[in-house]
Amino acid sequence: MFSFLNIFKKKDVKKEEEAFALLKRASIISKKIAEESNDAKLKGLAFELKRSHDEAIKIFEEINYDMNKLDRYYIDTKNSLSGNYKKVESILNNFKNRIA
Repeated sequence: MFSFLNIFKKKDVKKEEEAFALLKRASIISKKIAEESNDAKLKGLAFELKRSHDEAIKIFEEINYDMNKLDRYYIDTKNSLSGNYKKVESILNNFKNRIA
């Protein structure tokens, strides 16, 4: 019986590792966004960042991960020196408004 429970635990650990890998990827993309000067590339990075982040959050919700532990992984874009974050936010909001 206990070995059966371990299978689920191992699955959750693998999913957790996958979600953290997606968050790490989102962090790398975020650094690229801060340095990007081409608006077309910035738009692509914005959607890539959103996709990685959303997939990670979906996995965390699937395994009932404590979302309060994730606070340390978020970048505070409001205090960022790069104006590109505001552009990315605008790009994603415009896309969301177009769909709605």
